[in-house]
Amino acid sequence: MVSSTVGEFFGGSTRRIRDEVWGEVPVDKAVRTLLETAVMSRLKGMNALSFTPFAFPAAKHNRFDHSIGVYHLTRLTLKRILDSGAYLEDRDVRASLAAALLHDAGRYPYASAVEGMRLPGMLSRDELTRRQIEETEVADVLLTGWDLKPHNVFRLVAGGEPDGDADGPERDTPGGGVPLRNLTPTEHLARDLLSGSLDVDTLDHLIRDAHGAKVPYGIVDVEALVNSLRIVGQDNRAILAVDETGVGHLQSLVFSRYLMRYNVYGHHALRTPAVMFLRAVQDAIQDERLTSEDLACQDDAGSLALVAKSVDPDSSSDILVRRLLERRPYSRALEFDERYSNYVSLIRLRDDASWRRRVEEAWAHYLTRYRKGTAGPFDILIDLPPQREHPEVGLRLIRRSPLPGERNPVTWQGVSGLTKEDMTRYYAPLHRVRIVTANDDLATSVRRHMDELFTIAEEVG
Repeated sequence: MVSSTVGEFFGGSTRRIRDEVWGEVPVDKAVRTLLETAVMSRLKGMNALSFTPFAFPAAKHNRFDHSIGVYHLTRLTLKRILDSGAYLEDRDVRASLAAALLHDAGRYPYASAVEGMRLPGMLSRDELTRRQIEETEVADVLLTGWDLKPHNVFRLVAGGEPDGDADGPERDTPGGGVPLRNLTPTEHLARDLLSGSLDVDTLDHLIRDAHGAKVPYGIVDVEALVNSLRIVGQDNRAILAVDETGVGHLQSLVFSRYLMRYNVYGHHALRTPAVMFLRAVQDAIQDERLTSEDLACQDDAGSLALVAKSVDPDSSSDILVRRLLERRPYSRALEFDERYSNYVSLIRLRDDASWRRRVEEAWAHYLTRYRKGTAGPFDILIDLPPQREHPEVGLRLIRRSPLPGERNPVTWQGVSGLTKEDMTRYYAPLHRVRIVTANDDLATSVRRHMDELFTIAEEVG
């Protein structure tokens, strides 16, 4: 039963936003007021696929569009939960919907490039999100228009500190978060919906990004998946599961996520400009020409302009940004995944951006000094994959008649026959290392002398 205080969230409002993926999305006054804040408006200038024009020029959707989509899917799921007879307080419904709208509030511009950068003083995504929710006009809107404490909304979108929770993937959250053990049972359920086992954040990304990039991979019948949801008790908590009619849609979700990450999110034409931007920002920050706090206030175009304005002409940051603006990406020299023997010598650099830069500069110096190639200190860049994603699938299945030896709810291994080790091997190609160079001749030199370069990488401290 939906109370009158939240009824407009579920279609009672006559106001609509026309979304290109989900159609007409009802929005009441509280939602509109939140969407009109500067925090949300910034998301309109942030492409959801970062450097999309380099590979998928038709994908022009932004993080504001994505936030509307996540709100819509959260609204559908909450309605399904309530219609099934489960009880949620009005406050919990409002908090979940506000969190859906604000989940990207603390993203850096070109987030896929810089959010994994490890530098002293680099503000984490969680801290930026907390500031946007608790220290801007958003806080007033939540207090007066939504009757919510801002920190309680932040608790639902913070990355969390992994505590062995089996109901959702561990999130890479350097610099803080909300300990998962401190959440209430209802907050656990809300997080399960937003970024846990169901993960409507990823679900909207898959559908919207595939639609924008015009690729045939993000094919999931979302309405059917939502309609198959059930709430079940496990370990003194309420968790999301799907009934047997949803097993095919769950499988589509799992494999669509893999295909999109292999073919779109990991596409070299997106990753190459991302690592160029990362090095431009890193050099500007380490040269004390820019702070991560300044960068976090910008949208995509503003971030490029800010870096260019903050640094000296013809510096590494200036040249890299100019090449990005002129659409002159670096050349791909090498690409390999964790099955390659020298993968380990480079992946360890992921946790220290300064260390990675020292290796890049050592490679350039070696090739130039011994006349094996001509390279400036930022002409060779190493693109490292983000922290390994947890390959497990958190959403469980409720069978009408469990198979011999099974107990409901059934895990993904029981549904697919794939063990955790199988999924780890399956995901291995997603974690690719790339080495890119300023020109084709240098790319050839890197390929020719890669054994020597990997030896140098092992030696640089």
